[in-house]
Amino acid sequence: MNRIMQILGLGVTPLLAFASAAGGGQPDGAPVMIEYYYKLVPGGTSEWLALYKKNHNPILKQLMKEGLLKSEKLYARRFHAETPAWDYKVVMVWRDWAALEEAHQREPQIIRELYPNQEDHDRQEKRRWELTVAHWDDVLNEVPLD
Repeated sequence: MNRIMQILGLGVTPLLAFASAAGGGQPDGAPVMIEYYYKLVPGGTSEWLALYKKNHNPILKQLMKEGLLKSEKLYARRFHAETPAWDYKVVMVWRDWAALEEAHQREPQIIRELYPNQEDHDRQEKRRWELTVAHWDDVLNEVPLD
């Protein structure tokens, strides 16, 4: 379990540090949009997607019920592109930077509530990350055009 939380924390922790140091570059209380990219091993997209839907998406749905996450959308590429190379992109809109931090704190409890068999959950999440060749996040900061 600790290893899984370390892996999951790798994506959120730098964002939280950035948010604290830079204020997220957005006004207090403004929504935060983040794109999460996943490049997978050849032939691993179906298994990865099934594991994502089973083990990660329900956590995000709970965060939406709690009002921390406003939306989540998953995208696959329609056409092949060499760069940047990704198989899935998840776009999430968080209520604000504080919601992202609160979600990071809530996640372990939500996992315990949703997945009573922690070993099974952890094994499946470990497998999902084994299928992931590369992962990166882009925090989007809207630039006003007016």
